[in-house]
Amino acid sequence: MVTHTLNLESTTLDQDVLCVTTVLPSYLFVFHLNRLLGLSLVRSKEDLKAENTADRFAVYEYNCEVMQQSWHLVENQIVSTTTSSQIGLFKETDRRSLLFADLSQTDFLVCVNGITKNLVKRVQSIRRVMSCSLLPTKHDKIKEKLTF
Repeated sequence: MVTHTLNLESTTLDQDVLCVTTVLPSYLFVFHLNRLLGLSLVRSKEDLKAENTADRFAVYEYNCEVMQQSWHLVENQIVSTTTSSQIGLFKETDRRSLLFADLSQTDFLVCVNGITKNLVKRVQSIRRVMSCSLLPTKHDKIKEKLTF
């Protein structure tokens, strides 16, 4: 007798990606998300590395067994301070690095399955969040790169 199984595992392409622009640092934004949505996002031990540089982007994650949701928050841009080797007015300069250059205005990417309009409004309600929207369909290739 042949037995068939149905695999209901979600894939990364099933996940929705929310693009968030804010002036909050990552730890403070995660604090507000945790408090507002009742989550327990924590910093992952492994950061994401950019393809062409040695820059590392923080990842926060939370798995909710009850709701069968997996949350990931990824920094899209970081600012690092480098010492200038040239003689000039400033000894140090800031350098901004992007994980996804196509999303230059996005600070964080929130990956979760089942994003609703209500969730988008709640994230938008966080003070100092300037914009919050779903990832445009023309950037769906980014979902493939966000594998966890």
